[in-house]
Amino acid sequence: MARNFLSAVISVILAFAATGVNAQTNEMWLTIDQVRAYDMRQPVASIVVGNPVIADVSVQANNKVLLYGKAPGLTNIYFFDKDGNRLENLNIRVQSQTNDMLVVYRGTQRTSYTCTNNCEMTPVIGDSPEVFDVVSGQSSSKNSEIRTQAQANER
Repeated sequence: MARNFLSAVISVILAFAATGVNAQTNEMWLTIDQVRAYDMRQPVASIVVGNPVIADVSVQANNKVLLYGKAPGLTNIYFFDKDGNRLENLNIRVQSQTNDMLVVYRGTQRTSYTCTNNCEMTPVIGDSPEVFDVVSGQSSSKNSEIRTQAQANER
């Protein structure tokens, strides 16, 4: 029995070695709605994001990129040089904010709050649609007003 177990373990190890699975993957954790700077060793010419709903990236300078967490989940980002050579592959894990967050359930209806000095509704993916849509709509209206006023002040 021990011989069969040892044989199975060795088979699994050899299978991973044959497929090129690297134990040292470049993994990064991001938080929703927060940006994190990442320094590349070489200039970046192009980028491919596995799932842009979960995370996004922008190049600030040739060797500096900004990673942005958009929704909880797992994705990856490939970075290429000007010749199309792969520079790096980052596995990105995005998590919700946990500090200062309060989640209230009323039956199956979920509402999220950010609690700093006061607790205020904060739309988070997974909240009940009624709350999410109302709070998101109010936030969009406010941002639109601010843009309109800023454009009027520029004239």
